[in-house]
Amino acid sequence: MRKQISLNAHIWTKSKFLGLSIGVHNIGHATLTLHQPCREDYVLGFPNGYARSIFTVPWVELGGPVTISSTQTGYHARVEFLTKPFFSGEKNKINAQVFSPEDKKKPFLTVDGEWNGLMTGKWSDGRTERFVDVKKLNIIKKQSRKIAEQEIHESRRMWKDVTRGLATRDIDQATDAKFYLEEKQRSEARDRSAHSETWKPRMFIPAGDTWIFSEPLEQRLKLLQKAKTGPTTN
Repeated sequence: MRKQISLNAHIWTKSKFLGLSIGVHNIGHATLTLHQPCREDYVLGFPNGYARSIFTVPWVELGGPVTISSTQTGYHARVEFLTKPFFSGEKNKINAQVFSPEDKKKPFLTVDGEWNGLMTGKWSDGRTERFVDVKKLNIIKKQSRKIAEQEIHESRRMWKDVTRGLATRDIDQATDAKFYLEEKQRSEARDRSAHSETWKPRMFIPAGDTWIFSEPLEQRLKLLQKAKTGPTTN
């Protein structure tokens, strides 16, 4: 049975040099939609990323607050990705508080642990249990069409030479392939500007400061249901 879950997201980054680290602020949000048995939308943000010790042995961590909320149910959560203290402490720690629509000040569930490992949940009645262990989750491989069957502007086909260079550790090949793509896009942008043409995305529709997928799962489910039931008659 298909889960009928969809995710619509947009994100852009803003980098900042922090002495011995580089901070990458992820700006934007995602909407996770559960289509069955009744629609629920959950809007969530993204944590920031940090590259530490860039002049010695670099390592990466997440940090910053994230909120998750649903307008249909009224439930919301505050999630804090905790960065490692400078002199001591542990990496990858996380703390989350979940609130019900009846009590928006006192959490009924608190989750602590490591975002890339074991997280433990503590309920307001004192019960404690394993919330999730990320390392024990089953990994489901993404399904996609073969590159030869993809259209020329689909990501895996368009970036295949860059990917091949990175996979074989041929940095020169990856760099040359990336430079070719970027120059091609710049040339196409200059041509559009010269002809006073505006770029029109094929799969996304602008909506204020965000973008909406033009073929959402809910729309496709309705078309599928209509095809199964056949045309209606008056």
